[in-house]
Amino acid sequence: MFLFKKKKEKAAKEEAVSEISREELLKKAEAIQKELPDLSGEERNKALNELGSLYFEAEETDKAIRAYETSLSESKALGKAYTDLLKLYNIKRREASEAKDDAKMKEYMDKIDGLMKLSKDVIRGKA
Repeated sequence: MFLFKKKKEKAAKEEAVSEISREELLKKAEAIQKELPDLSGEERNKALNELGSLYFEAEETDKAIRAYETSLSESKALGKAYTDLLKLYNIKRREASEAKDDAKMKEYMDKIDGLMKLSKDVIRGKA
């Protein structure tokens, strides 16, 4: 009985830590979001990728997708934004599949295909 109580307390502590961590991630993202309008070029792109990464870690999938899509459309460069965006599209595709939402599933499959095409175009020097 005592062992079960200790395990339960440990799980509650770990859960509380991750919640604090999530709040901190979102606060950092909010600060970057405020700076974003004043940034341009490489600084803006770096901030968008950092924003996407923070939202990704905080499990704010839709916000992470928006940040990475903006970064990708502004730079047409691959890298962390590309790989994380691909992961996020796959998460959303899987969610749509589980919800049996064929339209959303097709939408994210098309986005995945678009990223794959962009990757090939960049390798060939066309993007």
